Amino acid sequence: MRLYRLSLIVLALFATELHAQRALVPQRRSVVQPAIRADVIIDRDVAAQLAAGIAVAAAYNVRIALDIGAGAVRRDGEMRPAGRGDLLLRWLSDPFRQSQWGLSAGGGVGVKVEDQASPRAVAIITLGLEGPARGPFQPGVEVGLGGGVRIGVTLRRSATARRR
Repeated sequence: MRLYRLSLIVLALFATELHAQRALVPQRRSVVQPAIRADVIIDRDVAAQLAAGIAVAAAYNVRIALDIGAGAVRRDGEMRPAGRGDLLLRWLSDPFRQSQWGLSAGGGVGVKVEDQASPRAVAIITLGLEGPARGPFQPGVEVGLGGGVRIGVTLRRSATARRR
């Protein structure tokens, strides 16, 4: 019995990763993945915003994203400055880009800010569709709820081997 345990310990010490196992683990080239987006947010009035953000891989198919946006909202017949900050968790249906199109779903929290109004916290849910890569970028569209109906187009920095 001691010989059996000793042989298991020796095997464990000298075990190496097999080639097939490596294919399942995404290669990390960049820890932080930048993105830009344009959004229309419709609550009782309409806002248009441009945003920049970053995403970090939390798992092979989950990203933690932070977006900061600024733009304007039409309130009471006049344009007013507006902005937001969003913290989202995005799940990717096809993180290894095995097909041209990939679905994503997300949820999180955000803060909406408008001129002469107190900041307001909102819960956010999204559903997105990412298209084929265009060079180093991954275009997509997203719809969601969070302080109103959100409709946006995204452009994320993307490696050729997987979605961001």
